[in-house]
Amino acid sequence: MSKGGKPQTQTTEINPYAMQAYRQNLENARATAAGLGPQQFAGFDPRYEAGEKALYEASMKPFGAEDIAAFQNPYESQVVQQSLQDIERSRQMAALQDANRATAAKAFGGSRYGVQSALTNEAALQEAARTAGQLRSAGFGQAARLAQEAREMNMRGYQNAMNLGLTRQQFAQLGLDAQRNLPLQRLAIEQAAMSAQPANLGSKSSQPTSKNVLSGALGGAAAGAQFGPWGALAGGVLGAFG
Repeated sequence: MSKGGKPQTQTTEINPYAMQAYRQNLENARATAAGLGPQQFAGFDPRYEAGEKALYEASMKPFGAEDIAAFQNPYESQVVQQSLQDIERSRQMAALQDANRATAAKAFGGSRYGVQSALTNEAALQEAARTAGQLRSAGFGQAARLAQEAREMNMRGYQNAMNLGLTRQQFAQLGLDAQRNLPLQRLAIEQAAMSAQPANLGSKSSQPTSKNVLSGALGGAAAGAQFGPWGALAGGVLGAFG
């Protein structure tokens, strides 16, 4: 048998210092949100802009004779002239040999000598034209190749300048982001320190208590039994209502 006891109310309240800290953290969060500036973006670095402009201009400019002329060998004409002089000396030596042979054969000034002299001169002219053409063609081809390689190197250089500019821009962006995020980082530290909010904001709970009368009576009787039957009876009564 049991009998209901008098209800007891248990009240749990948060520590006032913790509540004050929570309210302060809430105010800090509101102030941080209100004062947070707009997202800023770093502008283009001058290196990027210069590289982009140069790369665009180089890409739009046709590759032509002006580029090739800048890489032609300034001594090419001298080389050609020297080669032609060598050919002329060879022609003169061949003509002298023809004259000597004609003189020895007592045919100098004859038709046969004239034909041989003409053939020698024609061969010399052909050799001179072929040599000059080959030298000038080789010089032009080399100049064109060098000009093309220089153009490609310049374009790679402009691209490198743009990449350096982008790297500088990224560093500047990191600085802007770090400056903007500083209040948020401080607020995060405060929130982490107090676990965002208290676990209990002053709630109340009621819990009735009850007492087992039979158990109390038996315990009292057992305790009073050492004084005899009347002691056991008195102990049981006291245990049931005590």
